[in-house]
Amino acid sequence: MTITSDRNAVSLTGLPSLTEVSSSLATRHSQRKSTIDKDIRIEFGLNNVTRIGLGLFLVLACSLFVVDVISNFTVGTLSDERATIPLDTLSTASDTYPTSPRLHARVAEVLEEQGDLTRAQEHATQAIGLSPNNYSYRLLLASIEEAVGDRTAAEQSLRAGLALAPNKPDVHWQLANVLLRKGDLNEAVEHFRAACSRNTKLLPVTLNLIWRTSGGDPDLVQEITGSQPEARIKLAVFLVKHEQTGIATKIFSELGPRARLAAAEAHEFLDSLIAAGEEKHARDLWISISGDAGLDHGLIWNGSFELESAKDLMQFDWMSYNNEYAKVRIGTGAAHTGARSLRMEFAGRDTTRVDGQFRQLIVVQPNTHYKLEYYANAERLVCPEGPRIVVRQKDSQDEIAASEPIVAGKPGWQRIDFDLNAPATPNGEPVALVVTIVRRPRFSYDEPTRGMLYFDDFTLTEQPERVTAQLSSNRNRY
Repeated sequence: MTITSDRNAVSLTGLPSLTEVSSSLATRHSQRKSTIDKDIRIEFGLNNVTRIGLGLFLVLACSLFVVDVISNFTVGTLSDERATIPLDTLSTASDTYPTSPRLHARVAEVLEEQGDLTRAQEHATQAIGLSPNNYSYRLLLASIEEAVGDRTAAEQSLRAGLALAPNKPDVHWQLANVLLRKGDLNEAVEHFRAACSRNTKLLPVTLNLIWRTSGGDPDLVQEITGSQPEARIKLAVFLVKHEQTGIATKIFSELGPRARLAAAEAHEFLDSLIAAGEEKHARDLWISISGDAGLDHGLIWNGSFELESAKDLMQFDWMSYNNEYAKVRIGTGAAHTGARSLRMEFAGRDTTRVDGQFRQLIVVQPNTHYKLEYYANAERLVCPEGPRIVVRQKDSQDEIAASEPIVAGKPGWQRIDFDLNAPATPNGEPVALVVTIVRRPRFSYDEPTRGMLYFDDFTLTEQPERVTAQLSSNRNRY
């Protein structure tokens, strides 16, 4: 490099000129751009291939998904027990979808119904092979095997199903029936109890089955029932209907009042006792359910109408009905004592008839003298002749005793009483009677009955023996 200098200039010799530097930079930029464009072209090409491959994969996956959906829909529709599908269609479908255990099971069911047990057994076995952990296919095979007559094989299939589903009531139920038909009553009872404890709806038919098989063994049906309150009440109802009233009452009594009140079968049990002529037992149990021990233990329940009625348990409470002549309700407004009374509002129609518009079932001792007392307010009543309180024997229209007609237009509360002599019974059992209201016209036509009539404070009291003896003496004299 040579440096030349004078006063006015400095010259650098041997360095690249400005033009050469610019040219070199331009060349490098062009090479870099070319490399980037090449990389972009390669990347773009790869992206296209990837997109095409991904698209094909998605198309294939969607196709497989659609095929799977269609297959599941087809199999589900054909294997649905609610649908009636011809056997030929089901057989064709099972050939088309040979790996569907549901289709094989459905074909087996239809074949069993049609009596083709050999083919049914083949398809049931195929279903088990394809889905060995499905207990229901074991139950199906057991049903077919028992239909063939091979109860031993059926028992083995059911025990295999029980191992898969030990908590399913239908497995225990089917196994119990097979064991019962094989004569193994003791083990059958165990499985019947297991089935009924898991599904109480099975209990009534189970009780009937064991009762017939055991020759009416109360202990055995109790063993099947278990300890659940709902099941115990079903058992009590069953025993009453089979004339085992004492055991039934004991079973019902052992349940707590709350359990008895909550049980849907409590109403049926009490009705069964009444139908069996056990009104005294029924009323005692009814009171233990419906009433507080200190509230009302009179022979007439809720005679002052202060207690609320249990709508589902009305056997020994006041029952009231409306008819075209009068409406009856219990409410506040006018009362002899307390806050409530029974009100009868007459419609003002001529030839008014009232019979049983309110009534109560009571239980008394036979051949005993009682006095029935009540209060009536008839200030607003207008009628040719007022209604009467009547006592009848249950399921009879014959009157045992009755009050005088209530006097219309008399101000204030009237105290009315009359004597009641309960009829004798062959074995000295209690007597069921009905206290009710009756108003019958004397002629084919009489004037309309209008206004209101209130009742309150019904009581029924047993009279001393000397009064009863005197009445009996008077009857004998005449």
